[in-house]
Amino acid sequence: MTQPSPHASVQSANLSFDRVSDIYDSTRGLPPGISEQITETILKIVSPTPDTQFFETGIGTGRIALPIIQKGYSYTGIDISEKMLDELRSKLQGINHRATLYASDATNLPFSERSFDVAITVHVFHLIANWQKALAEIRRVLKPGGIYLYSHGRMNTATDITPAQLDFEEHWRNILASYGHQVTRFGATEDEVLAALREQGATLETVIPAQWRVDLTVGELLNRYENRIYSASWYIPEDIFPRAIQDLQEWSKQRFGSLDYDLSHEAKSKFTVVRWT
Repeated sequence: MTQPSPHASVQSANLSFDRVSDIYDSTRGLPPGISEQITETILKIVSPTPDTQFFETGIGTGRIALPIIQKGYSYTGIDISEKMLDELRSKLQGINHRATLYASDATNLPFSERSFDVAITVHVFHLIANWQKALAEIRRVLKPGGIYLYSHGRMNTATDITPAQLDFEEHWRNILASYGHQVTRFGATEDEVLAALREQGATLETVIPAQWRVDLTVGELLNRYENRIYSASWYIPEDIFPRAIQDLQEWSKQRFGSLDYDLSHEAKSKFTVVRWT
């Protein structure tokens, strides 16, 4: 396998999470015990040996990778955000591990063909403009007979979200549209990725490693929007954002009656097990 420099410079049109690297785990982390359940499911699917080579595009702060790394497996991860990688590097300090991290573009992986036994992506493809190229790169670096574990997340689907939350998000888009700003998709939807995989002749199997309850109120959700936690808010013009947030606050009070209105819901981790024939 080609060994590029872990500190090579990266230029890409893909969305970087540098701006939220220090709060990523607190805003998108998994509840206690859930990472372990996901890890157990992944290892059961893969049946790894000490020689198994794991690879993850968009490894970030290591939500998925860290428990596998801690078990001693060889794990290579790339991310376009150097700051996200730094968060993971800090977690690896003092651990005897076989992890290698690279600042790299998902559409131009710095690895030879057939380098890895297992490829993983979690909540990544909605952030990659040229997602078709990223998918082709994953297939290129995966060994024949290798396994690709794909998890899209909730983006662009109604899975794991209440009707009230859908109403909230739809009204936010309408408010922004009234100011002349359209919220556009950056990357792919889950349906688009799955359709592409089927066209390539891949076999797909859905697994649900874990389920949990997400406690959430209208006030807490508003706070996330106000603090631009979600990537869709990062490109809203500064002259629009404060007015749009004020409109959203006023609408929320009218729609839900109280900022304590309960938006709690059940969430789940979903993977598609992909095998190319």
